[in-house]
Formats: sequence, C-alpha cells, structure tokens
Amino acid sequence: MQRELRKSVAPADYLFFSIDVDAMQIKRKLAAVFLTILWLSSIIAITVHAAPFVPDKENEVVDQLPGNAGKIAAAASVRESRRAQTALKQNKNNLNLALHIAQLNIRRARTESDPRYLGQAEAALAPWLSESRPPITVLVLRANIRQSLHQFAPARADLEQVVAQEPGNAQAWLTLATVAQVTGDIVTARASCGKLATLIAPPVHAACVAAIDGNSRQAKEAAASIARSLQLFPGINRDTRAWIVTLQAELAERTGQNLTAEKFYREALVFDKRDTYTTAAYADFLLDQNRALEVLRLIPAETDTDILLLRRSIAATSLKRIDALAMADKLAARYDAARARGDQLHLREEARFLLHVRRQPLEALTLARKNWQVQKEPADLRILLESANAAKQRAEAQIALAWLNDTKLEGRTLARLAAEARKL
Repeated sequence: MQRELRKSVAPADYLFFSIDVDAMQIKRKLAAVFLTILWLSSIIAITVHAAPFVPDKENEVVDQLPGNAGKIAAAASVRESRRAQTALKQNKNNLNLALHIAQLNIRRARTESDPRYLGQAEAALAPWLSESRPPITVLVLRANIRQSLHQFAPARADLEQVVAQEPGNAQAWLTLATVAQVTGDIVTARASCGKLATLIAPPVHAACVAAIDGNSRQAKEAAASIARSLQLFPGINRDTRAWIVTLQAELAERTGQNLTAEKFYREALVFDKRDTYTTAAYADFLLDQNRALEVLRLIPAETDTDILLLRRSIAATSLKRIDALAMADKLAARYDAARARGDQLHLREEARFLLHVRRQPLEALTLARKNWQVQKEPADLRILLESANAAKQRAEAQIALAWLNDTKLEGRTLARLAAEARKL
C-alpha cells in the first residue's frame, strides 16, 4: 500500500482522480477516479485533469496546461513549474493554475523522492487554505500532501471534513481508505472502500477491497475478485491497469505464486516503465529470489531516486561489487541530509539500509521501531521482524508477531521470519 515515493507511495502509494476545471469556476465531476494503495513506500500522487489555462490579459503568454493524466505526468518538469509559478504570480486568484502547480510538485516529490516539493505544492494552495471553508479540491490535495508527509491525523481530519460536506466524493473516500490502512485502522479502511461501491468503476472498487483483504489471509480470494472484475469491465486506462496489475503481482507473490507474480510485474512495467513503485516492488521480488544481478540490470546506475538506489545498493552489497561502498556512502549522505532538515519520511528505507547494507541490526531496529509507531503495512512489519531477529531482540519481535497473529497476514517470507522470531 505504500509508495515511498509513491507511495508512499510507496511506497509505493497512488491516488489518481480527475477534476474537470472551468477557467471561471471549479466544477467537480467524478468522471474517473483511480486508487493505488502501495505498501513499500508512503507517498500518494494526485493527477489533476485541468482545462487549458485562459490568461486574463492578451499579452500574458503561458503554455497550455495538459489536458489529461498522461500529459500531466510527462509535464512534471522544472521548466513548466517555473513557467506556471510565474503565471500564478501574475494571477494570484487563479485556482485552476494553483491546482496544476500543486500537482506538478506532488509528482516531482514522488518521482524524485524529495519532500521539499510538497512544501511548494502546499504554498501554491495557501491563499485558499487560509479561508474558513477552503474549496473541496484544495482540501483533498492538502490531505494527500499531508499523507505523503506522514501527517496522517491532519490528513484524516481534512478528508473527514470533505466527506461530511460531500458524502459522494470518491476521491476523499479513496484517500481515507489509504490513510486508514497505512495506520492500521482496517475497520475504517474497509468502511471507506464500501462507500465507493456505487461511485467508481468496479475494478477500482474491487482493488480497493482486495488491497485490504490481501492483508488478512484472503490474498487468493482478493486476486480472484480483481481478475473477475477486470474480465467484466476491461475498459480502464493504462495508468489504472498498471496499478491493478502491480497489485495482482503482489498478491501472487504473497501466496507463493512466483511465476505469476513475475509475469504481472513485467506486464505492469510495460504499461508504465517510469513507475518507481512498481520498479522497486519488482526489485524487492528479485532480491527475495536471490537474483541481485537482475536488480542491477533493472535499475540503471544513474538513478537518482533514493528508493531505487537503495535496491541497487542492497544488490551490489550482496554481490560484493567494487562500487557497493560508493553507493552506500551516497545513500548514507542522503539519509543524513534528510535527518538534518527534519525529514523522517524514509525510516523504513533507512532501516533496510542499515540492516542489509551497513550490517547494523541494532541501529536498524531503532528506526524500524520508530517507523512502526507511524505506519503499519506489510513492508513495515517485515523490516521490524527482520531487524528484531538480526538484533536478537525478543520484545520487538513479539510486537510484530502479535500484529501478524491478529491480521493473519500471509507471505512465505513473513512466515519464515515469524518462525525465526518465535525461537528468540
């Protein structure tokens, strides 16, 4: 569910939704809503479908804003962001443009694993956030920014405000389901998914439910539900299908169907080769299969994305490559810099780094424990178990075992780690 990004973004996490925008007035339509629940990382990306920006003055020249999700994804560049920022300074009351700028920065935060862009996204929305009743579109965006910053309680407050005003707002229910699941509130996550049954396309609703069921000893049933829904409703776009296929890969992996899982991972990357979450998830799959060399082929050496560099670093370390130390030092410097600016969004990833690259289990456990206090997804549980076992700390292992027992979470790797933990 999480895309560390993404979401989280993981994280892997993504939430995609469509907002039709009139230059004079924001009008929301639930034309297309897509949820991605990613449990490797913690960032949710939002794609805003905006109409072209109409300048108020004839001599005000700006590019036409992208008209669909695919174009917006390709347009997340420094050049366009600066151009849009300049236009917004000239027309500070243009909510349409502010939403676009916020989306660009959220996209950059995900793709570059840099939370500083989230601050820029929120700054673009500041004039409307200062109002006593901000527009619904702004509240939903702020909720996703806050979720990406692991500010889960404020994000939830925003979302609850939205659904109180608009009980039919699918975007808010989808995001609320994500926030609830990330924080371990399965009851609310399931109830939020339930609200979507008549609001979104059946495959998306099926995936929302399956992401929850797949974490509670129902992975096979969840996968079958998604497959049935896709057969009945095949007409979904590439972005949505890429996310659903990645979820299918993870469910197959959890139930030990490795050949099926690999097929789905490869298929998802055909739909979207740039997807950081899917690439990281596939890399983790390969690492679990002792296929480190393939990880190095999958992730280019010039990658500047922290979560992908981590996978390369783990693979290079396991292969005792000559460049492993340089990669490790680069990652360590980035984690130090994040800590210096108060960024604690990558505790899970840094815990993995300390355990699998630096071979420092006690230090890894410290971060894994701290991370577990904030989010409770399968990847968070795994690093807590792994580091507790490596550090031979029974108390922390018992925390993980209790959660595993309550949720009935499946997975051969988790089962093996749990068996080791019970021997501590």
